[in-house]
Amino acid sequence: MKTASAATIAILAGNQAMWADLFTIQLINGTILYYTSGDGPIVYNGNTYINYPVIKRSGTKLKVGIEVDSIDITIWPRSSDLVSGLPFPQFAANGGFDGARIQVDRCYMTTYGDTSAGIVNVFTGAVSDVNPSRTEIVLTVSSDLQLLNILMPRNTYQPGCTHTLYDAGCGAIKSSFGSASSVNAASTTTQINCGLAQVAGWFDGGTITFTSGINSGVSRTVKSYTPGVLMMALPLPNAPATSDTFTAYAGCDKSKNTCVSKFNRLVSFRGFPYIPTPETSI
Repeated sequence: MKTASAATIAILAGNQAMWADLFTIQLINGTILYYTSGDGPIVYNGNTYINYPVIKRSGTKLKVGIEVDSIDITIWPRSSDLVSGLPFPQFAANGGFDGARIQVDRCYMTTYGDTSAGIVNVFTGAVSDVNPSRTEIVLTVSSDLQLLNILMPRNTYQPGCTHTLYDAGCGAIKSSFGSASSVNAASTTTQINCGLAQVAGWFDGGTITFTSGINSGVSRTVKSYTPGVLMMALPLPNAPATSDTFTAYAGCDKSKNTCVSKFNRLVSFRGFPYIPTPETSI
């Protein structure tokens, strides 16, 4: 990333600077959104940061020691502002911003739109909480230091695999196990009738993510699957309409047999199925 240069320092010294925050929001589906708090669009590094919807952030602070910092980013959308075809409040309520990564940079300019002086990174982290309402969305973004709060020890001895399905340790490519389909008639918030024809149980413990319709962006865990029918672990926020599209991803029960026969990832299996079960002597 380009950082503040000597030109920036000269601008600040001459009290001629104007500035704007640049917000880069990467959603978990890979979509990247670019916004600015400035009065007009700003082009930086080949990306156009638009000034609608209105977006502001809380202040940041520096501390000595290890402490997880966080900021609040507030978005005030217009009715015409959409994400994946949905109004901002509905997209946020559907979970569209859950787990998103946000980078906040400050851009200094001699004249508005002149980004030659470079930018200064202010904050980088992941969305930890989303509070939508009809008029605004507040995203709480936690610093990457929160990763230091993971439970230790990381590895435990257990029969099932300790990796999270599709993570770097697992190695299975999620897109390779995704199946696109659409909603058939008589579906509800907990039961999706569709045209999927994989063997029973193929999607058990997996997920589905809607790609169109009123639930666009919503993901849910699959409780059980039989050919043509997906049962949700939790209800969808809205009943899907016929022909709404989604992608279903295969699930894993963490067993060695499933790892080998379904995903062909024995090399990554992190379970210990041959450890004797605990026994109590009296």
